[in-house]
Amino acid sequence: MANKPEQFPVFTPLDKETIQKMLTKIASYLHNISDIIKVDYKKIDTSMDIIYEIIERVEKRRIYFYIYYDGCRMGEINEGALLCFWIIKLAPFHCNGISNNVLNAKIALCLFMNMLHYHTGKENQKLIIAENVINDIYYAFRFRDLSKESIMILAESLIK
Repeated sequence: MANKPEQFPVFTPLDKETIQKMLTKIASYLHNISDIIKVDYKKIDTSMDIIYEIIERVEKRRIYFYIYYDGCRMGEINEGALLCFWIIKLAPFHCNGISNNVLNAKIALCLFMNMLHYHTGKENQKLIIAENVINDIYYAFRFRDLSKESIMILAESLIK
């Protein structure tokens, strides 16, 4: 087993298939964005450079999980939580008339909730989250200093 930095391979640029797979997943989590945030999605500009950086950071974390948790694979919940974290931090979305902080927090919340609904639906579980909890999550996404791990544990705790 490797335990020295030079024994690990250097992270290389992602292949087009990995990027496209993640772009498709992000789009599926944001399928109802216009209805949720009450803004026509066509008016939202997206920095694809930042989206690619987000995807790369998620993939690096996937490798981290594998290496440091003895072959453990990062699940969809953690992946979705990481997407939310990086959307909040890197703010890839912009729209005239809406502050970037507000817009990206709303988009992250939409992705977060849709990811939870998707996961629980796939697992034949029910997801019931009170509106005040959703409002608290939105507030936290906007104003609190959340870590990747805190968003991961929040997501996991809401479905168990």
